[in-house]
Amino acid sequence: MRVSNAMMAENIQNYLYKQTKALLKTQESIASGKRINRLSDDPIGMGQALGYRRTISKLEQFNENITSARQHLDTVENILAAVTELLEDTKDIAADQDPSMRSMMADQVVTIRDQIFQLANSRNNGNYLFSGDLTDTQPFELDTATGVYSYQGDGGTKDHIIGEGLQVSIIADGSQIFQGEGDVFDVLNDLEAALRADDGDGVTDQLPLLSEIVEGLNGIRAINAGQSKRLEATQNYNKAFNVNVSDLLSQVEDTDIVEAAINLQLQETAYETTLATAAKIIQPNLMNFLS
Repeated sequence: MRVSNAMMAENIQNYLYKQTKALLKTQESIASGKRINRLSDDPIGMGQALGYRRTISKLEQFNENITSARQHLDTVENILAAVTELLEDTKDIAADQDPSMRSMMADQVVTIRDQIFQLANSRNNGNYLFSGDLTDTQPFELDTATGVYSYQGDGGTKDHIIGEGLQVSIIADGSQIFQGEGDVFDVLNDLEAALRADDGDGVTDQLPLLSEIVEGLNGIRAINAGQSKRLEATQNYNKAFNVNVSDLLSQVEDTDIVEAAINLQLQETAYETTLATAAKIIQPNLMNFLS
């Protein structure tokens, strides 16, 4: 079969189209830094890349949750440490048996009780820390007529998802914290009353109760410290896992710049060679082209 100029022109045109397409794809991969820019580039690789990206997104969310949980625990620890210190000061007051100072000591107890009341009603990012799930409800209220402090929250915990199937629950039940081993407000009320009544035995009776409350607070602080360590370890693990998954993602979708640059040079050379060859093969004679 006779090969006409028209047939040769069409074949060269198709070949140049394929070379141009490959050249543009290589240029795009170099410019974007990605080997896979669309599903058609590598369907299997695209599926792997999407899976890796989902894993990375989850790990980042887990670590955001951990950061939030650690900040919450740090805030709670600062509050409970302050309450513990105030109660230690109260124990010193109760241990002082100077009758002439008891009226002044009673005033000090009132001040300490008010401070603990404020701390028990602390907020974090606009939410009450010790009202369980009822974060918009003030945990403790004072009935000024009776002097009774009542808990308004519930027994909920502050829960944080920190990994696949992993959750940390932080104690947020104010009644458990401040009224668990003994009602801190009742004990302080009784201590104030004993001091004002100049009741030495009544004052002494509050010492073991204060010690029990402090012991209970320290127990909760120990639990929180253990959770903080767990959060730190999990966060470090998530960060390391994130690095590994990011490396796998890079291997799947990132461009090998050196290899791509070599391919680009080869493709440009082949394209230019094809153009030069075509110019020699196909005569620029309209009648020959149409024959």
